[in-house]
Amino acid sequence: MAVASRSKVVPVRSKKAGSSARSHPPQGRRKTRTLSRQEQPLDLIDSRSPQFPNWLILLMVFRKLSTPILMVTVLGILPLYAWRVNTQQSWGDQYTKLEELQRDQRDWITRNEERKFQISENLENNPAGFVPKSSKTTVFFKPAPARPAQPAPSQGNGITHIDVAPIGY
Repeated sequence: MAVASRSKVVPVRSKKAGSSARSHPPQGRRKTRTLSRQEQPLDLIDSRSPQFPNWLILLMVFRKLSTPILMVTVLGILPLYAWRVNTQQSWGDQYTKLEELQRDQRDWITRNEERKFQISENLENNPAGFVPKSSKTTVFFKPAPARPAQPAPSQGNGITHIDVAPIGY
């Protein structure tokens, strides 16, 4: 049986083996030859009569509408998923670098403190030329007299400021 929409006329095979719904061919047409079983004539059925149940038609319409919506949704979500995965990998890489920098900082602080300790041990054991700290060996300076504040030069002296970012540090 052929599938068609409700407003078209649908050709259907006759249920009788060799007969047609019409008894005579219309005048003006040529006589047809004898048809084999596979070449039986088709009768026309008015397709306004329901061929499919309403729920099935509704289901087919829903499928036709939902398929493009689903495709657009999937194509919209794929870039978001790729962005999320990329962000997670980037965060993981940056966190690994942060951990390495923190470990290097701890190592640097440890080495620095070890050197300070070695220097203080060497000074205590062998004070060659160093004078121990006391009130007799400490030098005190008198503070310089306070100077009056000078006004800042005005900007109108012909120097213009150009806002240019530095090339490097």
